[in-house]
Amino acid sequence: VPMTRTSKAGDGRARVMGTLRQSNLEVLEVSDESLQFILEGSDTSAANALRRVMIAEVPTIAIDVVEFEDNSSVLNDEFIAHRLGLIPLVSAKAKEMVYSRDCPCESFCPNCSVTFTLDVTCDTNETLEVTGRDLVPELAEHENITAETCLPIDQVTDAAGSFVHGENGILICKLRRNQSLKLKAFATLGTGKEHAKWSPVATTTYQFDPVITINRRRMDELTPSQKKDWVNSCPTKVYKYDSREDTVDIEDALLCTFCGECEKAAKVMQKRDLVQIEASPQRFYFTVESNGALPAPQILSQALHVLREKLAALQLDLRSVGAPSSMY
Repeated sequence: VPMTRTSKAGDGRARVMGTLRQSNLEVLEVSDESLQFILEGSDTSAANALRRVMIAEVPTIAIDVVEFEDNSSVLNDEFIAHRLGLIPLVSAKAKEMVYSRDCPCESFCPNCSVTFTLDVTCDTNETLEVTGRDLVPELAEHENITAETCLPIDQVTDAAGSFVHGENGILICKLRRNQSLKLKAFATLGTGKEHAKWSPVATTTYQFDPVITINRRRMDELTPSQKKDWVNSCPTKVYKYDSREDTVDIEDALLCTFCGECEKAAKVMQKRDLVQIEASPQRFYFTVESNGALPAPQILSQALHVLREKLAALQLDLRSVGAPSSMY
């Protein structure tokens, strides 16, 4: 939580039991906001390591220190500072910055921080909403705002000038007549393992790729009505029933959540071996949703880079202690 006033708030190869394993990555859907892909030829430990790195070890920029000059709102300084810290900031320039703890400057400088100012006063009888769009970045002389500029994501616009993340800004607080809020905020580089505000993702999940086998002989023993009931027992609509051919097929196996409802329905129909569902131990379906700080494909790319550096460091340590080459 930010503090207030003047205080600080690969090449895809892996070795298994002495043999190299080649992993493949297949992109299904991609945009700046989300990414869906399949990781194949890997195992649970590697898949979970990739997921955790995307959540906690990809560096972004977030407000960390807030200096208040005036705050006559109903919210105290610490509460507002916390809300400011949770506003995602465009972090394209994160790769050019250094961590404030590693910077030789005495407080904050352009190499380790981005400075914002906010000065809002309500002069009417209408409630005034203070949002992330009221944060003004301090730019260097002759510097213009570009796609690389560190801004709250609610200030980002497209080529047509429309706000990318909705017409309403991210709410900080509300002011009534004669109330004001004036502050200076310093955004620094960090990672999600230090605080969630530095995590670049809204969510990152993976599921095992389901392997579904329908027993055709057992299926043919069911009546059309039973087949429809069995297909409808799946809440995510994995199966489809063709009334013309009187057949049941798999519509989309990736929709399977391993809930077991279709297996329960088969047991009720006295057809326990009607369907078999297993999880592929080497194929994983990933979904990555960005919070706007970084494009989703860039989050994956940087996570792979971080993971590769970690493995290289581990390999170096193993060599330094004289571990057998089969271990790395």
